[in-house]
Amino acid sequence: MLVEYDGLDKDDEEQFKKRAVHYLRSKMKMAGGDILDFKKPSLSRVKEGDEKQLSAIRRKLMPGYAIVERRKLMQKAMSEGTDAIDALLDYLCVHHSCEEDDGKVVWTSRRKTEGWIVPIATGFQGISELGTAKNQRDPTTLHRFAESVVTLGEFKMPYKIESVDEILWRYSVDEKKRLYLCEQVNSEIE
Repeated sequence: MLVEYDGLDKDDEEQFKKRAVHYLRSKMKMAGGDILDFKKPSLSRVKEGDEKQLSAIRRKLMPGYAIVERRKLMQKAMSEGTDAIDALLDYLCVHHSCEEDDGKVVWTSRRKTEGWIVPIATGFQGISELGTAKNQRDPTTLHRFAESVVTLGEFKMPYKIESVDEILWRYSVDEKKRLYLCEQVNSEIE
């Protein structure tokens, strides 16, 4: 797991590690699964363009995967007139075909694009005005009904990343569009 932090003094690093261990031990879930065990957290400073530091981060993340956002695939399909659910399914489907060659049947499988493409929920879009609701958990916080925002993502091996920003996710809020997202700010793979 890679977590971005900023503004941490050398004196605060041990306290930061203790809090990270506390959260990991408190039965957190990640990507729909339980965290059963983990190594002691370590802190690394990464300067943009420092290949040695980036290589050290890559090694720590192996043999896992990083998930990168592939939202542009959906946007392109939708700009061409495809419905959102049809665009999503089109990238997830595996198309099988066969050909007969000298009496033998040869099967091939292909997807619309390369990579381990998966659907991912990246946030919520409000479908009601902000207000109060009967029996809401916190009566001091405004409430809004929302639906999930789903797009495409790709599992990528860490050795393929060229910058830490490729795999970091950041929160964003667009009140005008009622969007509450966790998204990547990097320019995405086509």
